[in-house]
Amino acid sequence: MKILIVKTSALGDIIHTFPVLSYLRKRFPDAQIDWVVETRCKELVQAHPQISRVLTIDSKKWRKAPLREWKGLRGCVYDLVFDLQGNIKSGAILAQTRAKKKIGFGWRSVSEWPNVLFTSKKINPPAGKNIREDYLAVVKGYFKDEEPFESEPVELRITEAQQALVESILSDAMLVCPGAAWPNKQLGCDQLLTYLKNLDKGPYLFAWGSEEERESALQLAGHFSDSSVLERYPLPVLQRIMAKSQLVIAMDSLPLHLCATTKTPTISFFGPSLAKKYAPIGDDHQTIQGECPYGVVFEKRCPKLRTCATGACLKRASQLQGYLDELESFGPSN
Repeated sequence: MKILIVKTSALGDIIHTFPVLSYLRKRFPDAQIDWVVETRCKELVQAHPQISRVLTIDSKKWRKAPLREWKGLRGCVYDLVFDLQGNIKSGAILAQTRAKKKIGFGWRSVSEWPNVLFTSKKINPPAGKNIREDYLAVVKGYFKDEEPFESEPVELRITEAQQALVESILSDAMLVCPGAAWPNKQLGCDQLLTYLKNLDKGPYLFAWGSEEERESALQLAGHFSDSSVLERYPLPVLQRIMAKSQLVIAMDSLPLHLCATTKTPTISFFGPSLAKKYAPIGDDHQTIQGECPYGVVFEKRCPKLRTCATGACLKRASQLQGYLDELESFGPSN
């Protein structure tokens, strides 16, 4: 059996798709399972132990060197291809892929409708489910499998030197990730500081992904005598650090979704995105959902996610304060 997964970006969305890989590997232990991904996301997918081969594409270079970009896709005939991206770009990838069956989202759930022109089997996930369940529903729907499936934690591959580095970092700390891709997804430093002081569960380690986030991490760490700021590590290394942490506190962000691949509990803050849709699944994951003061209602992400400069849904301290009492007794169970 040869299977191809098409999920090219972004990093957080790719992580949401990892349960599909676990499901397919459990169903077909000896299968060749390949993955098509944007070159910039290659490191993360390549580190997954259940992947057979990673095929990379650079969509920005398609017009300049199309034959070179498609060469790897045309080199293998697949039994099944699952397109979990659902847009025009992934449709173009399907068009270049030789496969007996090409499965993707249906008309009601596909991101960009022209994508359905390139799939031979179209499946609409049930409404109101978590994003991880949506991806699984497409794959399980093809096999007509209605049995529940719970993805196991995974250890991403790292080198021996990186493993030694992980072992040198403090165990059982609270890992705090204050950053997010969009500013209005981030809790303000003052609010997060108040929250951490009230939680009173250190020691804290602070992780960051940009210079701006590093400055925030340094500012926060300066308020705790037993805290420190980590270096910027590759994602597989950060995942291993998360796995040995007592708790991860994060926004709706890449670090949060990365931690969901481990056994470590999380506390997360959601504002212009819906926790029910994107938060990690399970009782060990607590979420704090802000509310839009302007009355905007959404099922996945706020339509003003990229344009609203206020971030008011996360700035309502009175809304967050009520959760401090709720989460006071929350602790890791691993």
